Amino acid sequence: MQAPIETDPFKAQAEQYFTRTSLSEPVFIGEDRIAFMDDRSGTNQLSVMTVSTGEIQLLTSYQERLLSLLGSAASGRIVFGMDLGGNERQQLWSVESPGDEPRRLTASESSFYEPGAVSRSGDAVIYRTNERDESTFDIVVQNLASGEAETWLKDGGQVTPVDLVRNRALVIQNNGNMDADLLLVTRVGETTNLTDHSGEQWVYGAALNREGTGIWLLSNHDREYVALVLQDIESGKRRIVFETDWDVEHFSLSPNGAHIAFSINENGASRAWLISTATEATVSSIDAPRGVIDRFSWSPDSSEVAFGLSTIERPSAIYMANLQDGCRIVANGDDNHPPATIVPHPVTYQTWDGRDVHGFFFKPEGAGPFPALVEIHGGPESQRRLDYGNNGPALQFLTSLGIAVLALNVRGSTGYGKEYCHLDDKEKRLDALKDVEYAVRWLHDHDDIIDSKIAVYGISYGGFMTLSSLARYPELWAAGVEMVGMASLVTFLERTGAWRRKHREGEYGALATDREMLNRVSPLPHVDKIAAPLMVFHGRQDARVPLHESEQIVDAVKERGLEVVLRIYDDEGHVFSKRPNLIDAFSLIGAFLTRHLDIQYQR
Repeated sequence: MQAPIETDPFKAQAEQYFTRTSLSEPVFIGEDRIAFMDDRSGTNQLSVMTVSTGEIQLLTSYQERLLSLLGSAASGRIVFGMDLGGNERQQLWSVESPGDEPRRLTASESSFYEPGAVSRSGDAVIYRTNERDESTFDIVVQNLASGEAETWLKDGGQVTPVDLVRNRALVIQNNGNMDADLLLVTRVGETTNLTDHSGEQWVYGAALNREGTGIWLLSNHDREYVALVLQDIESGKRRIVFETDWDVEHFSLSPNGAHIAFSINENGASRAWLISTATEATVSSIDAPRGVIDRFSWSPDSSEVAFGLSTIERPSAIYMANLQDGCRIVANGDDNHPPATIVPHPVTYQTWDGRDVHGFFFKPEGAGPFPALVEIHGGPESQRRLDYGNNGPALQFLTSLGIAVLALNVRGSTGYGKEYCHLDDKEKRLDALKDVEYAVRWLHDHDDIIDSKIAVYGISYGGFMTLSSLARYPELWAAGVEMVGMASLVTFLERTGAWRRKHREGEYGALATDREMLNRVSPLPHVDKIAAPLMVFHGRQDARVPLHESEQIVDAVKERGLEVVLRIYDDEGHVFSKRPNLIDAFSLIGAFLTRHLDIQYQR
């Protein structure tokens, strides 16, 4: 029987990084008030701030986390979504005005309700739900005063509403892996495809212009990167308003229609501007710290725009920008903490086929040499970025133990163009693993890295990549840590939720036609090659990757007599969110890695 792991020496260190307060996703709910997510209690809750005085009022104190937050500057109403135990099955609630009791809008706890927008007038919310049929999503509009709900679109598949203006809505319809259309849906059931196309395009966001004759949208149609585009509804003609060799990631149209705030994702960090819709010229840049912006929200008089921004050193805080005075911070829940001490530097290395792979290197203080860890993000259609909230506490904690961390954006990541994102599709899955091998070669080229003491770590798809790396390149690793990863793409696709199976088959391959390939590229059939000790974490409420995936890889490794640890959290799902669980998990990881990487850790 395996001896218990002593975690006490690491808990205080983990607490330094996992108990910091994030204020994020602000939305104006009046001229002088914003609502935002506030996790000072340990999970995201709803707070409201009076901007002129800085006074903050916490409106909710649930045991469960809030997953989404919308609001209306016109009516002052707030809509939020909350799940149970991390199961991601959001139920929607509305608040008429700060101080009022939240009123529940939805009723089926086994269904998903995911809000997209509050109407411009503030009297209704549009959301997607699979309440009627688990395997597909409908688009529903619900009146916030009466609670009356109307279905505007049935059997939409993977649809996401993004705007609601009177009796018209804009809905993004995902056709498959990284391909989408923009639909105009009306209350009477008329649906028009506004972006019918050949080839492939991504649509990331859209908004009707003030006149109702055109649509602002983010799209990479006929180009490698996502651009800000204006499309005429009647003719369908498009005009590129802003493009560069990075993706435009967010935009927001001011209530008076005169300006747009938007940001690009420049190698993992946000850069933002304000532009005039009349001239389509840049009015001013938003001089914010180097980090990641979550979204924009305009004041009702169109004079200011609010946004949340997280840096790699600090959790998210609330900022505001205007045309006259530039950018300022208005709410920061992390004032009592010094910034994290490790600032990574961007790295680029050449991989096996001559392509460049980008990442970030976190180097501990001191002269070294250091053990190292390779981190692989989830998705795979995602990106390791320069923010604290996206696994930042974990990377800072690991570096504080004396581990050099190389956080990768291997092929298949977003942020580096359309072609790069598709380089790991289906049978090309193993090509991304070669990128991991070449990352280790990059580490070996550095004299301050101990070549024999390198671990691999990842969450979700990063967990799949961790297991695959351990199985395909066993000679490279001293240890592995994975969370909620897939051991077999076959059993994962068989058991994942019906509402997401087709979407995931577009990335990995279809059970009906690609079963042999799915099995071949999965780590489970190659478990006999794993040689390193392994630590595995999973949430029992995971709605994406079933717990069975972790259980079967742990059983298989255990049968081979190797050291393997499985930790299951009953009140977590696919994304761990409760602070006690995060502190527990990373205290375990700290103890596990310091032992297997031979670190002389001192508090």
